[in-house]
Amino acid sequence: MLAPKWTHDPLSGAGAAARGGRFNPPGLSALYMSEDFATAVAEYEQDLGIRPGTLCAYEVTSERIANLGDIPTLEALGVDAAILKSPWKQIAFVERRAPPSWALAERLLAQDIDGVRVPSVQASGFNLVLWRWNIEGVTKVAALDPLRDLPADQSSWTR
Repeated sequence: MLAPKWTHDPLSGAGAAARGGRFNPPGLSALYMSEDFATAVAEYEQDLGIRPGTLCAYEVTSERIANLGDIPTLEALGVDAAILKSPWKQIAFVERRAPPSWALAERLLAQDIDGVRVPSVQASGFNLVLWRWNIEGVTKVAALDPLRDLPADQSSWTR
């Protein structure tokens, strides 16, 4: 789901870069997408309650996404599954330390992995988190908006 502020640029990743997320430290752009509606809503709301948001479908083409919901992939990459569920907000914002999921993201990026498919902590579905997209030779992402319903810029949102 997109926050109203970012509906004009659904491929920016800037919202995640501003504060960081479970799989990206502040300053690292990331696209967070869910594989189904229920997971998208649960991830978007988290513990904040109901707030405005826009569902957006994406088409993703990639051969460089690590499926961290797959035990053999976790083992092959040397990833401890506990990292996926670590309380990253507590670690980052209260303890003021880098959560282990940030180090994992940086390690996978260094291995030319563009993103990860991960089990949702909020729901029973899966999320796709991308760190690299739409540059030569990496994962391709398109927001599906055939009727051009998404706004052209932030001025489309008036109060």
